[in-house]
Amino acid sequence: MTPQEKSVPFRKNRKVTKLSQRLGVSSAACVLDVMINDRPALVRDSAAFIVLLEKIWKARDVEAGLVWAEIEERIRLADELRVGGIRPYKGGRFRSTKLP
Repeated sequence: MTPQEKSVPFRKNRKVTKLSQRLGVSSAACVLDVMINDRPALVRDSAAFIVLLEKIWKARDVEAGLVWAEIEERIRLADELRVGGIRPYKGGRFRSTKLP
């Protein structure tokens, strides 16, 4: 993706707007599940959140595989740092935007 493509805003789209609103509700449900310590509901609501997120990616022509690869790379880096005895979080001995 070129720098010009990154800076082009998305056109408004009613479908994506509705999906985004549903995503916000789904994320709030996840936060509530954490606050009341409801693990089964958190699993269920997290799955719903990811499904909605993938629908938004598809509507915006973002390849889900690229996002999952980015997440895997961040986890790999965090694991590598832990093996090296480095605390892999911002504010620690190692700073990176690639950390989970």
